[in-house]
Amino acid sequence: MAAARREPQRTCIGCREVAGKRQFVRIVRAAEGGLAIESRGERLAGRGAYLHNSRICWERALEGATIGRALRMSPNSADIEGLRRHLDTIPVSSAEEA
Repeated sequence: MAAARREPQRTCIGCREVAGKRQFVRIVRAAEGGLAIESRGERLAGRGAYLHNSRICWERALEGATIGRALRMSPNSADIEGLRRHLDTIPVSSAEEA
């Protein structure tokens, strides 16, 4: 019988929780210097950081220098605004409302 394949583990830069890679959204520092959000099944080249798809994690990551530290860059205001637009598309869960 073949051994079960283990899922790679990653850490959320918003809450620092370690979980399976598939539970996260990946933000990528692109070669041309901007930021991109990876879609499911897509694999973009560049340094990446992982966030849960929850408003709390995204808000924590966007409030300080967390994203810049994780990606080893200083994101410009257009990059941050693009990430905030993605944050606005994430529904508020009942656990986050409490």
